[in-house]
Amino acid sequence: MITISELQKSYKDNTVLHKLSIEFEPVGIDIIVGINGSGKTTLLNCICDITPFESGSITVDSIDRKEKEAKTKMYYIPSDFYLPEYLSGKEYADFVFSRYPHKDRDRFTFVIRLYNLESALHKKISEYSYGMKKKLQIAVSLALDVRYILADEVFNGLDYESYLLTEYLINNFAKSRKFILVSHNMDYIKRNPLARVYLLSAGRMELVEDIHKIEEIVINNGELKNYYDEIDRFLHDHKDSIE
Repeated sequence: MITISELQKSYKDNTVLHKLSIEFEPVGIDIIVGINGSGKTTLLNCICDITPFESGSITVDSIDRKEKEAKTKMYYIPSDFYLPEYLSGKEYADFVFSRYPHKDRDRFTFVIRLYNLESALHKKISEYSYGMKKKLQIAVSLALDVRYILADEVFNGLDYESYLLTEYLINNFAKSRKFILVSHNMDYIKRNPLARVYLLSAGRMELVEDIHKIEEIVINNGELKNYYDEIDRFLHDHKDSIE
């Protein structure tokens, strides 16, 4: 279980996480939604000890997230990839595998084959498209025997066939491990009603009971409602010129 207690994180005068407390169970899928700048990526970075925070605590199976044992229980797929482009896909996978005590190379080879990346494994990552980089990261994550996989917009950059394949992989692997996903892919959210969805807003996170109200909640929690009103006023005021 990942346990977050009284987490406080600010950027200068902007508090993005305000005494946030939550527990993520070790199996299943949890999805975090929220407007831009609400702290979703910051939360994942705090869990993985990438970003420091002012106060509070984060433990992974009762181990402080700074400890090596805690870090080897997690794997993080960020939305922006800073992969070592001078390595081949295989060399990168081997590097990651060397840092984790338990991995299944046959599973990695299997997922790579599903993604049709076999020939690309021996090419430099600099030659990869955004989608190929994401598939490589997903294959690496599933090959690791980690308890928790954290991913920020994991479906971005995937063609529809790869999206469906990734959805199927995640849903099946989630029977034995936890996926914590930052995602605004409403198609995925609505197609997976067993996933728990949390809204992160004003530094706090709460469970969304009715996923069909997510769009309404996001609109009303940010500037989008004001933008909608501005568009309506603009179109009304310029109706004659548009017609």
